[in-house]
Amino acid sequence: MTANGLVRAGQFNQAARQGAYILIALLLPRLGVSRAAIGEWETLLFVGFVLGFGWTTGLLQGFLVHAGRLGEGAAPVFARRAVAVTGGLSAGLLLLAALLHDPLFRLLQLTGPPPGWYYFFVLLLARWPSFCFEQGLVLEGAVRLLITYAVVNAAGLVASFLLPLYLGHDLSVALRCLAGFAGAKALLVLVWTRFRAKAPVTDPPAAFGTDMRDWLRESRPLVAYAAVAALVGAVDPWIVNYWSGGDEEVFAVFRYGVRELPLLAALISGMTVVAIPLIARDKGKGLKLLREQSRLLFHGIFLLSLLMMLTAHLWWTWVFTPLFAESLPVFRTFLLVVGCRLVFAMTVLTALKLTRRIYLLGVLELVVNVVLSLLLAPRYGLLGIIWATVIASYFHELCLVLYLRYRTGITWRGYADLRWYALYAASLFLAYWWV
Repeated sequence: MTANGLVRAGQFNQAARQGAYILIALLLPRLGVSRAAIGEWETLLFVGFVLGFGWTTGLLQGFLVHAGRLGEGAAPVFARRAVAVTGGLSAGLLLLAALLHDPLFRLLQLTGPPPGWYYFFVLLLARWPSFCFEQGLVLEGAVRLLITYAVVNAAGLVASFLLPLYLGHDLSVALRCLAGFAGAKALLVLVWTRFRAKAPVTDPPAAFGTDMRDWLRESRPLVAYAAVAALVGAVDPWIVNYWSGGDEEVFAVFRYGVRELPLLAALISGMTVVAIPLIARDKGKGLKLLREQSRLLFHGIFLLSLLMMLTAHLWWTWVFTPLFAESLPVFRTFLLVVGCRLVFAMTVLTALKLTRRIYLLGVLELVVNVVLSLLLAPRYGLLGIIWATVIASYFHELCLVLYLRYRTGITWRGYADLRWYALYAASLFLAYWWV
């Protein structure tokens, strides 16, 4: 399987998972679910982000760097070990969060835990280890198996959660059914981890302890950086809850407005999953792949963003129902963040293992975001909070570009087509000003 083929398979997997959550968001209002109940569901997604984004993202990036240096036989063995270790870490963290759920929800400025929140933790217990499972399939080149898994996972997620709501049950029953599906998924991943064929003797893996120690050591700075990024991502919802007094309806309006561009994260993740190991093995070849694939993303993502920016008033209430008409200005403002997602300096830094102190730039972004949010929210409300995020995000990406050039001499042009990027980014801001 070629690198481009693996990119497409990884993108499809990510797109299927993200598409499932988008479909849930679209159908909840149409099933007659109240905005307050939708706010409870969005609150659970927010809690899951806070608990899991930092450490799972850092470990997964370290996973890709470490796997990129292993042979074809050792890499899949490492992937199976990583699934088991991630599962253990997930269980320990969720048990601690369950025991301390009251102070956790108070810390997040929430009025209290939504009904059935403990069932949602089962979903998290199944989801976090599966990230390494999915990348293990990529390492093995098991494209058909990965695509089948992606389809079944997305369909099961949607059906297990929405069908009870369609039949008239409340959110807690839907979460119970979702937990049942997640438990079955976790069991299948466990079976794969335990019984998958071992690596060829011609390419023996390292001892378990050595393998895991090297992976965790390489992941430490990435976890620190991702943890700071999680704080940056959590500060806006926290300020919204603080500003609104924990109003679940206001939180729902905010969450529906700040949804990522459809499938953006999937397309980016599917590309970087292949690019990071390739850059780690062959810098020149990897940077060329990153430049070529990112140019394709520019054409697709920026053009889609421009189209959605200019036409959102025509389809917003039809897609999200009048229940979330107030989210439209928030959505248009948040679309400006798209330009930050398409820089990829962090991808190169991760592949070259230049991440030891990179978390300090994340701390700087967090400070800028918090200060601007507190200054702008009293006057501009939700839009002020989003504008603070936009400004802080572009500032952070610029710092990463400059840091990469300072450490390696690699310019932005080395991994991105700046002519297209500048044209599209300027057009997006002009379109925002126009509407």
